[in-house]
Amino acid sequence: MRLLHLDCTAGIAGDMTIAALIDAGVDPERVRAEIAKLPFDGYSIEVTRDVRAGVSGTRFHVSIQPDEKRAHRNLEDLETLVRGRGLDPEVERRALSMFRRICEAEAKIHAMPVEKVHLHEVGAIDSIVDIVGAAVAIRELAPDRITASAVHVGSGRVDSRHGSIPIPAPATAELLQGVPFFQLDLEGEFCTPTGALILAEYAESYGPIPTMTLEKVGYGLGTRQVARFANAVRAIVGESASTGVGATVVSIEFQVDDTTAEVLGFTMERLYEAGALEVMFQPVQMKKSRPGTLVTVLCRPDLRDALAAVIFRETTTIGIRFQTMERLELEREPVTVETPFGKVRCKKTIHEGRTRIAPEYESCAEIARKKNVPIREVYAAVERATKN
Repeated sequence: MRLLHLDCTAGIAGDMTIAALIDAGVDPERVRAEIAKLPFDGYSIEVTRDVRAGVSGTRFHVSIQPDEKRAHRNLEDLETLVRGRGLDPEVERRALSMFRRICEAEAKIHAMPVEKVHLHEVGAIDSIVDIVGAAVAIRELAPDRITASAVHVGSGRVDSRHGSIPIPAPATAELLQGVPFFQLDLEGEFCTPTGALILAEYAESYGPIPTMTLEKVGYGLGTRQVARFANAVRAIVGESASTGVGATVVSIEFQVDDTTAEVLGFTMERLYEAGALEVMFQPVQMKKSRPGTLVTVLCRPDLRDALAAVIFRETTTIGIRFQTMERLELEREPVTVETPFGKVRCKKTIHEGRTRIAPEYESCAEIARKKNVPIREVYAAVERATKN
């Protein structure tokens, strides 16, 4: 499995991402050729070498006419620019998806229908080139999986058409939901809306560099010269050293000593209904020698706040702890196994060439009730069927 890891600890922007991928081996002429299919001109692309804080890398710079900086486009305009222009189908699909993402983010911020949103900075030609160019460069690199680090967003304020706004800008913050990010005592916008958009569209998980055999490293340079670090996105390309798939999860923990077993059982049901991956209870000894229960909930990052709301609503806890962590998951596939009792839903996993079929409890329990047989006999029937 070919992996692409985007190191965004110095920030990320659309032009920096394209530059990093070119520096990692993507042919810049392929990027130019695809972008040239779009029905506009009045821009130029420069791909050059430069140095930031002693690190050499690639710059991808788009120049446009001054009037274009004041242009604004809506979702229909953007879709018309891309759809049916002869782009690679994957590039077209991803570009259209990113345009819709940014318009939906702006619509939420301004409380208006997505069709009424007019993009200013992101609607200009240079940003359109960055979005489509990033889709082209990623398609050319052809990774099987894309991960990213936590993102440095910068601090302070930035000027916009709506006045001075705090960093991260509202659209950037909206796009970064579920993405770990941080600020340093360094003023400036280090994560642009276009950079956040690329992460939202492509990154499957966030955290340390996955275990891999390194193939290439590319540096995409930004415009700033920063003394403390190289202002660059680092693209790390390699082959996975594992048969599993990494994922980012959030662990939610709290403990209670004044909640009944009935309430905890009901809370577990509510948490699973809300999308929890795992809910676990563990007996603990709390202060004042009180026996209590430690509750641990695992969930996808974007469900953290929703599950926290369930916990506060259903239990007596007054505080919750969060921890973001990486986990390795075997790839799984739903399958159906034919048994003498009927069809049983199962999941199939493969690890190091070995296939394992695991029955789904709910499916086995449903058959056991209908056939009036012990559930262990249903499990045994699945085991016999999968050995043949």
